[in-house]
Amino acid sequence: MIMNVRQSQIVDLLRQEERLDIGQLAELHHVSPMTIRRDLRTLENQGLLVRTHGGAVPSGKIHFLQHAFPHHTVGREKAAIGKLAAGLVGEGQVVMIDTGSTALEVARNLSPEDRNITVATTSLCVVQELYGSPLQVLLFGGYVRKEFPSLYGPLTEAMLKSFHVDILFVGCDGADSRGGFYTSDLRIYGLELEMIDIADRVVVVTESVKFNRKAFVCYATPDRVHTLVTDKGLSAVDRRNLEDRGVTILIAGDNGKIEI
Repeated sequence: MIMNVRQSQIVDLLRQEERLDIGQLAELHHVSPMTIRRDLRTLENQGLLVRTHGGAVPSGKIHFLQHAFPHHTVGREKAAIGKLAAGLVGEGQVVMIDTGSTALEVARNLSPEDRNITVATTSLCVVQELYGSPLQVLLFGGYVRKEFPSLYGPLTEAMLKSFHVDILFVGCDGADSRGGFYTSDLRIYGLELEMIDIADRVVVVTESVKFNRKAFVCYATPDRVHTLVTDKGLSAVDRRNLEDRGVTILIAGDNGKIEI
């Protein structure tokens, strides 16, 4: 395993502590929090730790995503989409975060200072990410999906009917600017319909490469979606089609900033 001196020191410190904080590590090593985040991502990819909200824990503690996808990495576009989307959350709101790696990036970028935010989810990866943060986290129960660390089924759908959320962040396996947004797993189709029904605002977070690539079943037509957060690869035709249906388009640039 290749590590620089700072990363090696982080690993040594993690052997002594239950959890490390990004801000404390940045101050200790006299570098920026962004540098520490890159270090933690590198060490996570080597299986030496698991990133959580604002820090990291030893890899033996909680390891859902890394166990299911040992070679999982986060691209620049996906990270920027998550950061931009997380900025849509206001103080005191109740947020639903769906399964999927792009939705997970939203959870990773929620403000840790806002203790009034409640995050509801069926994703074990989101729970892993927010473990130890001051945010309130609600996990809906159900069957465990073998393909992805999340919960689903009639129990999950029945529980959702009793709740209300301000914003839903949901990903997709495929998208069509006229037809809508698709999932490849029929078992979570009903679950995503329930999530949409209980949300005041539906925000789809996805990379532009998912467009013009339909999956098995459409869970939302464009008129059910309020906002799309994606990258600058979205074509002018797809953007126009969605905006004509009332969808607000946010294009994530570097560091999660909006690009016009």
